[in-house]
Amino acid sequence: MAKENDLKHTVLIADAGYETAAADLAAQFPDLDLCYADEASDPKALATDDVAGLIAQTATVDAALLAALPGLRAVLKLGRSYFNIDVDAVKARGLTFGCVPRKGPNCVAELAMTLILALSKDIIISNEAVSLGAYRYRGLKPELTAERKIAFHWMHNMRVHEVVGKTLGIIGMGEIGCELARRASVMGMRNLYYKRSPLSAELESVFDASYAELDELLADSDYVCVATPHTPETEGMIGAAQIARMKESAYIVNIARGGIIDEEAMIEALAENRIAGAGLDVFTYEPLPADSPLCSLDNVILCPHIGGGTGTNRNIELGAALTEMSRLLLAG
Repeated sequence: MAKENDLKHTVLIADAGYETAAADLAAQFPDLDLCYADEASDPKALATDDVAGLIAQTATVDAALLAALPGLRAVLKLGRSYFNIDVDAVKARGLTFGCVPRKGPNCVAELAMTLILALSKDIIISNEAVSLGAYRYRGLKPELTAERKIAFHWMHNMRVHEVVGKTLGIIGMGEIGCELARRASVMGMRNLYYKRSPLSAELESVFDASYAELDELLADSDYVCVATPHTPETEGMIGAAQIARMKESAYIVNIARGGIIDEEAMIEALAENRIAGAGLDVFTYEPLPADSPLCSLDNVILCPHIGGGTGTNRNIELGAALTEMSRLLLAG
């Protein structure tokens, strides 16, 4: 009889931080024998001839690591942006390569796209106008509709427009930015992005996005979405000078952290119509103080930090990766 381990495929999880999740999930994947890096051991130290699958989120997967894994059959990126994977080396070995989207970035990108679409349809004012019966102030009265008899655009919202053909500028092109670019591209938008280290030409093609310096991005974009981490370097990076570079017709969307934008400078620009509007899920202080001027502006959509959706954790994201890895190895 074959030994139990002979029926399993050894999978190496290259990033530290997944130890608890891997232990929790092991029983759900009886066909996989999981080994994983931690703070005390890097992936190369765990490399053996038995490793058939490699999962990496941000850990570097280069030719040296691949050479230490002679039995490797499949490489899986946890997240779609495979900036840390030497794809040429993977292809040269003839290995199966795939990506599994992470739930967290997907959730946030969904909200960013929702805010963009809501702003394009002036959705808050549109809803209030209908629910409050504001047509009466325009001297209108309800009439029976038919196929060719309607009260088209009865409130004449001046901010309503289409996003097709508009330019989206994404500040911070990590997993969230990449997921947002995919969605915006489907909607017919042009994507620009800014980050410290530009993506490879291959990834720019995958996400249909072009690199631009920050000043250029701000000047050219119809929508500017902040999707960068909040660090000492990004604290207040979008201030009065940066906002002044934006078009009067442009909108700002923040689904990252409130402190990245100078909130007072943004409020002033919004109140004076020096930018068209904003969609905000994050603020300098949370919950947003009830007396914040943002609460009284009619060109702003406010959310109570819901970008994470139904929530996620390492178990959920690693579980999705292990499910896909199991499929790849069984298929091979």
